[in-house]
Amino acid sequence: VPAGSHEILITDLPTTLDPASLRIEGAGEGKLTLGNLDLRNRAASPEDNPERLKRLNALRLEKDRIGDRIDAVEGRKAMIQRAANPADKDGRLEPDQWAKAWETVGKGLQAANDELRGLRIEEAKIDADIAALEEVSTRQMQQQGRHTLAISLDAPATTRARLTLAYRVRQAGWRPIYDARLVTRNPQPSLELTRRAILRQNTGEDWKEAKVTLSTTQATRGTTAPVLYGERIDFEPPPAPPRAAPAPVAKATRMPEMMMAGSPRREADEANTPIEEASATFSAGNFESEYLVPGLVSLPSGGAEKSFRLGSDRPEVHLSLRSAPALDATAYLEATFTTKADAPLLPGEVLLTRDETFVGKSRVHLTPPGEKARLGFGADDSVKIKRVTVAQKTSEPGLLGSNKSARSEFRITARNLHAFPVALILEERIPVSEEQGIIVERASEMTKPDVETPDERRGVIQWKPTLKAGEERAFTTAYTLRWPADRPTRTAPLPR
Repeated sequence: VPAGSHEILITDLPTTLDPASLRIEGAGEGKLTLGNLDLRNRAASPEDNPERLKRLNALRLEKDRIGDRIDAVEGRKAMIQRAANPADKDGRLEPDQWAKAWETVGKGLQAANDELRGLRIEEAKIDADIAALEEVSTRQMQQQGRHTLAISLDAPATTRARLTLAYRVRQAGWRPIYDARLVTRNPQPSLELTRRAILRQNTGEDWKEAKVTLSTTQATRGTTAPVLYGERIDFEPPPAPPRAAPAPVAKATRMPEMMMAGSPRREADEANTPIEEASATFSAGNFESEYLVPGLVSLPSGGAEKSFRLGSDRPEVHLSLRSAPALDATAYLEATFTTKADAPLLPGEVLLTRDETFVGKSRVHLTPPGEKARLGFGADDSVKIKRVTVAQKTSEPGLLGSNKSARSEFRITARNLHAFPVALILEERIPVSEEQGIIVERASEMTKPDVETPDERRGVIQWKPTLKAGEERAFTTAYTLRWPADRPTRTAPLPR
């Protein structure tokens, strides 16, 4: 930097940058004073892409040449058509001249029409190419305007300095995705959970050999707690008169999802060294975690995505089978594990593999470090579960009574067809009354549950038996409802 006052111009900054986030800093060999930052708008123009402009000009020139050739052929065609009526001094052809005239005119018109047809096909193709290039130019002019930053700078003497410009941009982010591989064939089951990141950016500028750090901080989530105001309770207004029912709307048919038949088995070849995949460097802070992506990343602005391996965990895993026979009499294999103590499990999609077979996809919720997480790995057909209705009877009130009653009894049987014991979690539900006039009483025949209200789900109970190989056990749910006979009842889902 020579001595004196100067202005440094930095061009081609994206329009998605936040002007309030512009920061510049640096260090120099001598004294250097930075002044104001002036952000100037500059709309993009077709000249921003000289190759495209050169191609457009060439196509337009070629179109003009074809237009000139079409005009020439059209003129020749018009002359042939005028010559189709040559006349002698009496204004008519002699009979012996007709055949020769027809042949000559026909050949001339055919040649002219063939040439015109080919030229117009070429012209239509050029028009399509021009329209495509102009559409790209218009779209990029709308989306990729540019900013120019002017930095005021004052140097008492000639010096050298290194400046760093930083700014925040929108439309750049990443999402987590996981590979969960469960192995059950070994004496001790194992789970490998590989964390990955899908990176995408549409900031308006291409990233070339960028150093990328992925943070778990959610900048759009909010920075402070909301203000809480009080509520008042009042009587509900009378119901509005019923409206006419709308005309039925045809439901769209849902297309079946495509499923992967299964992943290929890994060949056990101890002679070869397995290929290692580079992983990100993990750093845990007090309030967030960061992953430094290995190497330098080049990612164009737009719809392209890149996947990176963040790392893998092998947590201690506990396997069990879970079933809710009231909804689905199927036993599903479930793996429970504790997350790493220094990194949360972020919400994301999980690709599930059980014993080298792809079984489907699922999602995980946000799980803080050190807490338990749960993943399902598909149905287990070797554990048979059945739920049958034993009794369901409603009793009317007697002569002096005013209450109705209803007794319900269900039996669930579970049978283990494996050659080894399995841990089972059976879930059942019992109605919950929030009205003083409705009473729910459990019958003496009911099997005592092992867990009441799991995960704070009211009205749900659990039995947790361990079934030996070939063992079958039964569990009974039985209860009685009582309510005033003059008031009808209904069932509704409890708030989640």
